[in-house]
Amino acid sequence: MQDFSFVWNQYDLIRGMFLARLTEITEEEAEVVPVGFKNNIRWNIGHILLTQDFLLFGPEGMKCPPHYAAMFAPGTKPADWQKEGPSLETLAAELKEQHVRIKEELHSRLNDPLPKPFELGDKGTMHTYGEMMVFTLFHEGMHIGCISSLRKAIAAAK
Repeated sequence: MQDFSFVWNQYDLIRGMFLARLTEITEEEAEVVPVGFKNNIRWNIGHILLTQDFLLFGPEGMKCPPHYAAMFAPGTKPADWQKEGPSLETLAAELKEQHVRIKEELHSRLNDPLPKPFELGDKGTMHTYGEMMVFTLFHEGMHIGCISSLRKAIAAAK
């Protein structure tokens, strides 16, 4: 059996850093869509949550509330929301729960094949849960970067 502890260590590190960063953000700041952006901080947080659930568990195994897909899926934006977004406190609690659940459910399955390979067009294909888990860490980091850019744009506009 291959040792994947480094993947779980990175997941703990990245999710821990992300959750710590969330404590610095206010509800008001999370709502702002700066000029030149189409999404806000709340959208990026919800998108990380939704996407990781979808990529690792598929639509049938997701634990996110059903209405999150209409709010946080790729191509969505807050301007089109039909209901109020979840609070930062709710999103943080869901991210913590997801972190525990993913580690429990996939701990010994990172070498297992996905039910169906996941293709990123001509960029590559994920075949195992381990490959997908590592990709979701990249995705989370990318959106943490988006959140940092949003915060800088919000601060500059004040």
